[in-house]
Amino acid sequence: MWNFNSILTLAILAFVYFSVTTEKINRTKAAFFGGVLLIVTGVTSLEEAWVCFISFETIGLLVGMMLIAGVIGQTGVFQFVALRAVRLTRGRYGLLLLALSVITALFSAFLDNVTTILLLGPIAIFAADALHKKPSLLLISMVLAANIGGTATLIGDPPNMLIGSAVGISFDEFLAHTGPAAALALAVTLGYLFLSRREELKPTDHAIDVESFDETRYIQDRPTLVVSLVVLGLVLIGFVVLPAFGVTPAAVALTGAGVLMLINRSKPKELLAKIEWPLIFFFLGLFVITGALEKVGLIAVVGRFFASVTQDPLRFSLVILWVSSFGGAFLSAVPFVTVMIPVTAAAIAHLGLGPAAAAPVWWALSLGVCIGGNGSLVGAASNMAMGAISERTREPVGFMGYLRLGLPTMILSQVASSLYLYLRYFAF
Repeated sequence: MWNFNSILTLAILAFVYFSVTTEKINRTKAAFFGGVLLIVTGVTSLEEAWVCFISFETIGLLVGMMLIAGVIGQTGVFQFVALRAVRLTRGRYGLLLLALSVITALFSAFLDNVTTILLLGPIAIFAADALHKKPSLLLISMVLAANIGGTATLIGDPPNMLIGSAVGISFDEFLAHTGPAAALALAVTLGYLFLSRREELKPTDHAIDVESFDETRYIQDRPTLVVSLVVLGLVLIGFVVLPAFGVTPAAVALTGAGVLMLINRSKPKELLAKIEWPLIFFFLGLFVITGALEKVGLIAVVGRFFASVTQDPLRFSLVILWVSSFGGAFLSAVPFVTVMIPVTAAAIAHLGLGPAAAAPVWWALSLGVCIGGNGSLVGAASNMAMGAISERTREPVGFMGYLRLGLPTMILSQVASSLYLYLRYFAF
């Protein structure tokens, strides 16, 4: 097994992880260069990478949902809903944190959570400043909620898209199995925030002028908003209904995006700018690297190691959950899950688990990497987006500042997830 190809592939994977965790080199540049290098050196061929390794189902789903979210974001509905929450809570900081966190979780379940944070983050800063509060707590609570909300559905977080495409898990299956766990994790997370930061969340003497929060001025294009929401609703229905007729989620998402592009007055260049192309090329590189890992036999070795830890399906599921939690937190969720999917599949095959017995393992992987992304600032793209937004404030959110809240909430959430897995799939 240890030959030039396997050593080179492992070295490239280490290089990508170094780039992601240290941010010394842009992660998209590192992953794409690594994938190209594997093709140039003959570890794999361009045709094999294109046909066998790259998941165009995942790429199509990402592109489609990014376009839909981008068009909806143009209408100002995100800001409208956030400011309406400010008005309804009348500036009571604890209620405002609760409302914005729940809103963020709901938006992130059905749209791109990075887009949600980019659009709602400035509103959180504005509200916190008006209350003479530090915005860091509000920003961190929202990004924690975004990652948890994204756990609930196939389209909420890129790791779920990867798992769903690789294993063939549908939108409604994700919602039915990871949705309740995400709701539980959100309740645990918010409960911890209210207990641990109760002094910060106490009402202040600074009254907020709610009339200054005119949310209606943010609605830029009502006709587009109505059409976009109708299309989004049809896309979500399509995710549930159409797979039975052989129509994949990617095809549904791309159809919805195509309809919105056709009827939208913006130029194609402006609409295509809504796609996070760096993330797409990051995925392309990772797919090639992961495919090469499997080709040279490293995935099978790691899979056999995981299978040797325990033969018990419950314990195996919990091992996957906790390894994925800390891997997602400190090695970044997307690259980690890209490697863990074939590793998990190899371990399942080695254990001889059938589809029914293997299902909890896949739910454990989803919960592990998605909620695990809350563990540190580098755990998810939405975390890094929040960190960039916080740079506009007097006290930006740094790695350790985030870790003090993110890591405990992640651990408590995964304790709850472990209990959920046991009670739902193994206790009875």
